[in-house]
Amino acid sequence: MTIQEHIKFLVDQADDDLGATEVLQKAGYYAHVLFWGHLVLEKMCKAIYLKSNNRIDYPYIHNLLVLLKKSNIELSEGQIMNSFQAKGRYADILHEIEATVSKEVCGKYLDKLKVEMTWLKKQLQ
Repeated sequence: MTIQEHIKFLVDQADDDLGATEVLQKAGYYAHVLFWGHLVLEKMCKAIYLKSNNRIDYPYIHNLLVLLKKSNIELSEGQIMNSFQAKGRYADILHEIEATVSKEVCGKYLDKLKVEMTWLKKQLQ
């Protein structure tokens, strides 16, 4: 796969995962929305990493801020949501999150996710 093909693959996966977050939200799986939302952003950050570093492989990490820093992307304070990188990967923590995340909080997170997704896509242009 070329770099461009790999980038397109990651962006297409992120778009699909974004759709999954909306379905999960409608079904009331709010913690899963937060976790899948992080995966959406992670795939976009990895696509940016590939483009910025002219590589076909990316670091196997989940920290969005590190990925963007390694891509020389300037961020403002709190611009990228990075708090669910590990939390949703463990069933016990996912269950705890599910018990505390309301429909409203999830909706705000999903709205911010969409804004960040749009901004990340612009970084690929």
